[in-house]
Amino acid sequence: MTDLLKTDLRRSVKDKLFLVLCIIGGAFALIIPLLYKGIFMLLGFDQETIELLYEMGLGINAKSMLFSSFSLGNNFGLMLPIFVTIIICKDFSGGTIRNKIISGKSRASIYFSMLITTAILVCGFIFAHAILTMLVSLIFFDYQPTAFTMSDFGYLMASLGMELLIYFMVSAIITFFIVNMKRAGLSIVMYFVVYFVMTVVGSIIGAVYMFADPDSTFHGFLEFLNASNAFTTTAIGTGMSYALKDILYLVLPNAALCALIVGLGYLTFRKKDIK
Repeated sequence: MTDLLKTDLRRSVKDKLFLVLCIIGGAFALIIPLLYKGIFMLLGFDQETIELLYEMGLGINAKSMLFSSFSLGNNFGLMLPIFVTIIICKDFSGGTIRNKIISGKSRASIYFSMLITTAILVCGFIFAHAILTMLVSLIFFDYQPTAFTMSDFGYLMASLGMELLIYFMVSAIITFFIVNMKRAGLSIVMYFVVYFVMTVVGSIIGAVYMFADPDSTFHGFLEFLNASNAFTTTAIGTGMSYALKDILYLVLPNAALCALIVGLGYLTFRKKDIK
């Protein structure tokens, strides 16, 4: 499968849309921090005012911009699945998948090479975009109001790990729809249907959670559902530390969901008629 993976990655990198993604991701990473800096300058905010706004939950710094860059519904996070789906789907539209099968490649190696290629593109682009956003932000803003410590580094690594899990799940969803639909347009539509449904469900759960009895079992169940929804979670990167419960609520359900989606995608692809 190594040779197949190298071929898939080489084809993806040579695709013109790869360069387009590089330009879009880099542009957003530069524009967003500059935009905030420009707004703060126009409003005459000094550093003390910026820190006060942050303490009130309204402020902006390099940390907040780093993690907002990972949002599935924010600028590059919305556009990335579209372009990656188009790139990967060219295996079907160009007849490459059929040629791979004819040449003796197993369906398992083809599917997992496609999945890994998708994950490398999705995770690689979003991480590069987020890190570049943070680096540009650090020119104009502090990382956070308090001094950066080793505990902050641990928090950062844990947060990035959870973001990686979420975007691997996105990659698994994209791959699942690609092997089922075999068309970029339909695959993109189905991904956004999932995104829309999960966002609406998350909003409803969040609203009910606010009014539920805090001492009830139902409230605890809603808390779990709210924290485990990767499409609406606000737990990553918004604090200074994690409780074990916060990590488990997000990691375990989404890791299980990833495994389920990957398994279903593979089983579907094994039985799929490739023409």
